[in-house]
Amino acid sequence: MDLEGVIGAGLTLLAGAAKRAPLAGEVLPLLADAERAAVRVLRRHLNDLDPPATVVDEHDDTASPNGVLRALLDRSMYTSPDKSRDALYLDLLGSLVPDEARILAALSDGSGYPVIHVAEPGTGGNPVFTLKNASTVGRSAGVSLPRYTPLYLTRMLGLGLVRMGPEAASMHDEYEMLLTDSAVNVALATARRGVRAARVIRRTVRISDLGQELWEAAK
Repeated sequence: MDLEGVIGAGLTLLAGAAKRAPLAGEVLPLLADAERAAVRVLRRHLNDLDPPATVVDEHDDTASPNGVLRALLDRSMYTSPDKSRDALYLDLLGSLVPDEARILAALSDGSGYPVIHVAEPGTGGNPVFTLKNASTVGRSAGVSLPRYTPLYLTRMLGLGLVRMGPEAASMHDEYEMLLTDSAVNVALATARRGVRAARVIRRTVRISDLGQELWEAAK
């Protein structure tokens, strides 16, 4: 028996007892009202626990790729430059994880940080990398997961928020420190081919113009 039936049965037993009691004519209507009220409350409670399935309109074009594109094109006809810029900034911020936001903050003053790529030995035009975008910027920014700094920089490069530059001779000590990183050492060992050592490619990372615009707008 379900819960609604249990409540109904209980109220029925009470009604039977009330019939045998004095003033039954006054008690029975009250019990009937109580039963109806209890059932209504129970039904609302069950609906909250298991809400009815939402009916999906199969003819709703906005759920299709074509519908989404049309909606975006329609919006673009009536969107001001300021609103378009805000939409871009919101989308970029929504794509960042907290550690990446910390890296953006660390780069926002124009500082540059060393970056190392590790590749297999060779002089070909298509190097095989075992690690890209290792950098000290993650630890300097105080990220929670420093070992994911290469991934963070790769993602931020894809979003256009940072840019890579050439090796900076003034960062010699920082490059040497980065070469002691455990992930870099693993990549160096993986890329090595016999007596041929892995290739180490030195770069720098800085905030891009778009990244600076985003920082200034959102800080």
